[in-house]
Amino acid sequence: MDSGSSLPLGSIAGIPVRLHVTFPLLFVMGLLAEAASYSWSGASVGWAAIMYGPVLLGTVLLHELGHCLAARQAGGHADGILLWPLGGLAYIAHASGPKADLFIALAGPATHIPQFLVWFACLFPAYHAAYGSWSVSLAIPPPQQHFGLAVVAGACQLNLALAAFNLLLPAYPLDGGRIFADLLLLAGLRTALAARTTASVATVLGLGVLGVGVWRTQVLTIAVGGWMLYTTAQLWKTIQAGTVDQHPMFSFTAAQQARDAGTALPAAGTGYSRYVGSGAV
Repeated sequence: MDSGSSLPLGSIAGIPVRLHVTFPLLFVMGLLAEAASYSWSGASVGWAAIMYGPVLLGTVLLHELGHCLAARQAGGHADGILLWPLGGLAYIAHASGPKADLFIALAGPATHIPQFLVWFACLFPAYHAAYGSWSVSLAIPPPQQHFGLAVVAGACQLNLALAAFNLLLPAYPLDGGRIFADLLLLAGLRTALAARTTASVATVLGLGVLGVGVWRTQVLTIAVGGWMLYTTAQLWKTIQAGTVDQHPMFSFTAAQQARDAGTALPAAGTGYSRYVGSGAV
């Protein structure tokens, strides 16, 4: 990780956690957008501060921690976690093949299941305190009317959105794109063909996300689409150069093949760094 543009937040299970210096941009943009939608009340500003501060940070951190711990279990290592405006980056590496990589890719979104269940359990007393009913809804009420309920419902929606965004959008560099690539490799596709297929799908979906952002005038969505296209362009470069086996998303396959053959690992080493969406779309 580049320590020059990030601040240390400590470590969890021996994994360093850092916060990118640009993260306040997301915080301010989210604060302004959400506060404006609720007529700039003090409660709406406080709600947005909590949602785009500790709730979002904690949610993304646990997501990335899931990837890191899964990589360790697969025999790899985790060098750190970086929280940045578009989500989180888990710096992990392994040489255990596509099946293990699929497990690692799924481990991040899987953390949203217990997170959602915890927040959903809190929703019952919060809803009862607000409305005197145990029949709950995930709808977020105006924060100035029911602040606590708005926070709990917002956290529930956040976890659902992050899980869906990362699992249902098979676009690199999201978890869905990682899973898509792993399934292609497990189906028997050669690395080069799997990379081309992954990059092609990611290009189309990246353009789609970018287009939605422009159409809806959502800066964060535009940024996510732009990042998807940028990282996909880097993948296309390795494909054209014939060095896909050294790309972070596919190097574990080359490493496994080299290990099975008893030859040296590729020069780029093993593993991959990963972007996980922040639910800004």
